[in-house]
Amino acid sequence: MLATLAARDLGAEPHWLGWQVACTYAAASTVSMFSGGLLRRLGPARCTQLALAAGAAACLLIVGAGLAGAVLGSFLTGIGYGLTNPSASQVLARLTPPARRNRVFAVKQTGVPIGGALAGAILPGLAGAIGWRGAVLAVGGVMAVAAIGCGAFRRHWDGEREPGAPLGAGALGGIVALRTRPGLGPLAVISACFSGFQLALGSYIVTMLVEEGGWAPVAAGFVASASQAVGIGARIAWGVVADWWRSGMKALAAIGVCTCLGGALLPMALAGPGVGIVMLLCLLGTCAAGWNGLLLAEAARLAAPGKAGDAAGGVLSVAFAGVVVGPSLFGAAVAVTQSYSAAFGMLALFPGIGALIAWRSALKGR
Repeated sequence: MLATLAARDLGAEPHWLGWQVACTYAAASTVSMFSGGLLRRLGPARCTQLALAAGAAACLLIVGAGLAGAVLGSFLTGIGYGLTNPSASQVLARLTPPARRNRVFAVKQTGVPIGGALAGAILPGLAGAIGWRGAVLAVGGVMAVAAIGCGAFRRHWDGEREPGAPLGAGALGGIVALRTRPGLGPLAVISACFSGFQLALGSYIVTMLVEEGGWAPVAAGFVASASQAVGIGARIAWGVVADWWRSGMKALAAIGVCTCLGGALLPMALAGPGVGIVMLLCLLGTCAAGWNGLLLAEAARLAAPGKAGDAAGGVLSVAFAGVVVGPSLFGAAVAVTQSYSAAFGMLALFPGIGALIAWRSALKGR
């Protein structure tokens, strides 16, 4: 949300944001794949605390160390982000009834669009009042407080941890899960296709509207916030649909088709009336950001008993790799076409591919 403001002060071009996203998710991909040993020894609550503390430290680096600090902070953010979902999946897989799995994981994933909506609504105005650096420091302070607060859940979340387990034990659990559990490989590819488009959309909505559409930054931020806000209810709705269909893969296929069509229409919508682009971005918010809970629920379903964290880590490591590739390709496409909307139209091919894989897996009963 603050990319346009920060880029000028850091001496970076706005479309370089794709490379910043790539740094973050390259680190997240690696940590997710090898998180099993840390999760087993420290437990989900402590791993979540470490993740939040890493994000807070990243904010300090971004503010205090210029462009180099932004790069280092991006890697540190990715390290923290790579720990969060395996930790949560380990807890939820143990506590959730199978018939409600998609809905519960979908509710858990609403935290992402809620955070995005709050960022879009608050951060541009806050940056206007105290500067973008002050806004980043405020985010870091919230994360530090949350890291401390998570300590209250250790007794409930960390009941299965093994305090004496070597950190290397289970470190390759994500790789093992992808190789040995039927259905996890295709699910990982689907996640890569979807995540690349989703993160490009979330990262570049404001920049597209400001740079190409001529919108004011605050107005563009509110549109981005609206597209994130509709994703909150959409994630729960998709979870209900998946449980109703008794097939997360069929729901993922439907999401992929809708996302592909919406992305392909973005160039036309941006050239038309403002209400059209707002409606389309909100529609994309219900689809492009609606798959995450279903993905983690499917990973938990396909995981070996007691290994939901490993399965989530393996699948998400591929999803994060898709995030590295997707926004990077998007940034390159913008540099060539000089059009953010045209780049979105090109990138829409990826969720279409994910939809085909999901439908094929659903027909196979996986």
